[in-house]
Amino acid sequence: MQVLMRLVYAEGDHKCLEGVASWEKTPWLELQKSKVLQLSRPRIITSHFPHRLAPHALQEGSAKVIYVARNPKDIIVSLYHFCKNALFMEMPKDFQSFLEVFIDGKVLMGSWFEHIQGWMECKHPQLLYVMYEDMTKDLPAVVRRMCTFLGKTLTEVQIESVVKHSSFTAMKNNPMTNFSKAEKLFEDNIKFFRKGKVGDWKNHFTVAQSEWFDAVYQERTVGLGLDFTWDLPEQPAS
Repeated sequence: MQVLMRLVYAEGDHKCLEGVASWEKTPWLELQKSKVLQLSRPRIITSHFPHRLAPHALQEGSAKVIYVARNPKDIIVSLYHFCKNALFMEMPKDFQSFLEVFIDGKVLMGSWFEHIQGWMECKHPQLLYVMYEDMTKDLPAVVRRMCTFLGKTLTEVQIESVVKHSSFTAMKNNPMTNFSKAEKLFEDNIKFFRKGKVGDWKNHFTVAQSEWFDAVYQERTVGLGLDFTWDLPEQPAS
């Protein structure tokens, strides 16, 4: 989404991704407040904040918010590998142990269940929900939804450029987006981009783990109207 936002505002001109890293152009609110304050408007800001900790401008609607959701089983796998690679995170003992702490909400930014509930139930008048799986299935359609939400008018050629330069492969190979030029935060910065697949959880969860999580998920998301895609066949190679 960081890269998509930059490309949409640059009307598909991929030169916006050159020279300055994405994490500098779209700084993290919880980590880079001084850089956020230095941005010229319109500001593109990134955050993992739960709704209850977000600034009032994000809670009340004076700023536009795009909330990206992903099926939680793939989030668990992604965060598990992230924690194994990140030098600033505690190394998970094993996948079972990590699954337990995730369900208990003892991970970065707290409980996923509370996080998505907070943003799904808020009354923010300028909030767009985007599913990661929809970005994988039909990225041009997502870009068009974003443009409508942001009040941007892009030609089909410009949308094609946005899609091309925000693909998983393009971002993984671009040193300004793949964290290879970032400070030493990871055991291997190149591994920041892993697979980006929908349904990779099936390569990590046992049947028992999957059934256990399904039961917890059903209990803790009642009434939210969530409809995740848990797997996609024949996904393009990364």
